[in-house]
Amino acid sequence: MWYLTEDRAAILASVKEFVEQEVAPAALEIDRTNEFPLALFKRAGELGLLGVTVPEEFGGLGSDQTTLALILEEIAKSLPVLTVAMGAHSLLAGGLIEMLATPEQKKEYLVPACSGEIILACGSTEAVGGDNQVEFSTRAVLEGDEWVLNGGKVLICNIGVADVYVVIAVTADHVDPVSKAGLSAFLVPAGTPGLGIGKPEHKLGWHGSATGSLSFTNCRIPKENLLGPLGGCLQAMFISATAEFLSCGPVSLGIAEGAYAMALAYSLERQQQGQSLFDRFQVTRHKLVQMYAEIESLRGLVYSTYAERDRGRPCLAQGRLLKVKGAAVSEYVAREAIQLYGGVGVVVDTGVERYWRDAKVMAIGGASVEALQDVIANLIKAKLA
Repeated sequence: MWYLTEDRAAILASVKEFVEQEVAPAALEIDRTNEFPLALFKRAGELGLLGVTVPEEFGGLGSDQTTLALILEEIAKSLPVLTVAMGAHSLLAGGLIEMLATPEQKKEYLVPACSGEIILACGSTEAVGGDNQVEFSTRAVLEGDEWVLNGGKVLICNIGVADVYVVIAVTADHVDPVSKAGLSAFLVPAGTPGLGIGKPEHKLGWHGSATGSLSFTNCRIPKENLLGPLGGCLQAMFISATAEFLSCGPVSLGIAEGAYAMALAYSLERQQQGQSLFDRFQVTRHKLVQMYAEIESLRGLVYSTYAERDRGRPCLAQGRLLKVKGAAVSEYVAREAIQLYGGVGVVVDTGVERYWRDAKVMAIGGASVEALQDVIANLIKAKLA
């Protein structure tokens, strides 16, 4: 591949070994039990996979965006939910800390986050809608030397296992509908009195993501736990969200590749009247070709976009497009893989149907593809103005 440099290939080789020896053997059990993959998450930290693009001075590898994409793609081939946990930790919460924190806060929180010593979660989404910050009701009020938080968050990943929550709260009379000024970010350690952690939801897919609700009832944190400027975290939120949407590209690519690999192997092994499904049925061969074509088109979009990111371009529209296109391709390929398996394709123990369940959530989790397409349209329009 044109993007696979010597340095990237070396890192990817270690990731492949990690996936083959530790991730893949545990994948079906994690999907079955719905337990957070804590041991694998900690192991990813030991390997440096939780701070790939973070500067070395703050505990990261100091590598580039394309290397991150390669890592996420490889892990998602076997266990997509591990990349979900990594994204919530490194890209959302970790991204906000990297952009907004003081040097002292980075040493206290970002350094141990990169090694996996602590786990992060980002508390942003509310029931009114994740992108509807104007109606957010979680508020923080300064009383003396403490901030007092009241409100709640929904559909937050890594709840219960996180050691620190990066929480978005309203700190003004209202949130400006244009600039969105009035929102601030706070560091809330787990165990803080007044912080309530809900039970992880049992979902269609992303089993083990520990996704659920947070509540704040007179939750008091020190004044210095404000992250970044008062009322001015929106730009950083927009950037961290873009990083998350970008990551959906390689994760979806990995999901599609994992499902395709299973379907191809089964089609070559399964016998019908003395021939494999692949040799006997033209429809089987054509399905596999169409699946392969979609995978390779997504691969081209993913790595050309990440190459632009490595050149310093924000890729606001393309980043969101990766989530939209990635969700469509991964769901299509996973659905066709189930179809090629036939009856056993819907048997959970076979292992192929979980790719479709995870792909389906890719179209919703973080932001729906419908909402993102509207944002993309507005970005395209603004570019023409």
